[in-house]
Amino acid sequence: MRKFAIISMLVFCSIWKTYTQQIPIYSQYILSEFLINPAVAGIDGMTTINLSGRKQWIGLQNTPETYSASISTRILKSPFSIKKRKYKAGSKGRVGLGAAFISDKNGAISRTNFKFTYAYHIFIQNYQLSFGLEAYAIQFKIDKSLIEFRNPDHPDIESLLGKSAYVPDAGAGINFSTRKVNVGFSVTNILQSPIKFGDVNIASSELKHIRNYTVYGVYRMEMNNRNWNFEPSFILRGNEKLSFTGDISGRLIYRKEYWAGLSVRTSGELILLLGIKMNRIYIGYSFDYGFNQMSRLSYGSHEIMVAIKLGDSLRRYRWLERY
Repeated sequence: MRKFAIISMLVFCSIWKTYTQQIPIYSQYILSEFLINPAVAGIDGMTTINLSGRKQWIGLQNTPETYSASISTRILKSPFSIKKRKYKAGSKGRVGLGAAFISDKNGAISRTNFKFTYAYHIFIQNYQLSFGLEAYAIQFKIDKSLIEFRNPDHPDIESLLGKSAYVPDAGAGINFSTRKVNVGFSVTNILQSPIKFGDVNIASSELKHIRNYTVYGVYRMEMNNRNWNFEPSFILRGNEKLSFTGDISGRLIYRKEYWAGLSVRTSGELILLLGIKMNRIYIGYSFDYGFNQMSRLSYGSHEIMVAIKLGDSLRRYRWLERY
């Protein structure tokens, strides 16, 4: 019971920063769709490598920080063949694959997520309907260097600190896209697997991982001046505790190479979005400033994201020349 109380207190401090942040929150969700929806893996026919880092409330100690690295691709259409008397099955170009590593740390609790994704894309006239599944394992760890107790030499505490818990779980998503519209829905923590440190099981408490849901949409608006595009978007995050946050965003894009925009978050943040595209490299930056006490005592939250898209024009998604 003593161990259970200690773990519950630590996990509570980590998760209570808001129920919706049991999953990382990205201000540049348009550039990180694969991280929030497995159905996006290989959606454009390119191989995409994405690196991101996010630090909340810079200037304060032990504030949340999230780092990620991901790769997604699509298996292109190919006919069957026979080589060296071996039959090689063909591909219809409908399968996307992906993998991601996500490190999310808040105070003394760190979570490391390894996930693998399978997506299936279907063409319907001029639309693409995509489905995705992901399996992942999350490692929970308590950093004893960030905790102080009155009696740190107590055997129960000493045996607990520094240990890790491994939690398997799964997610799913669906995405609908056209040349101008992209709408997606995803759910994580489907299994709601228990968190267990050794022989201590936190599943009986209300602090276990719960299902989280995400809905988002993007509209690509072409303006009279062909050098400029406007892209409004939204994202809504929620869970079974009926806790929700959402962003409403707009980006102004010049020649498909430079962009600037603003987002408003329901929790009270105003977000500046900036970015540039250089050949195959996309670089995005966001600055979050809130009007609550935590934000006023800090230098805001900062996020940077770098994406690289690989593949020649034959790999690129075309609405008339499909896979």
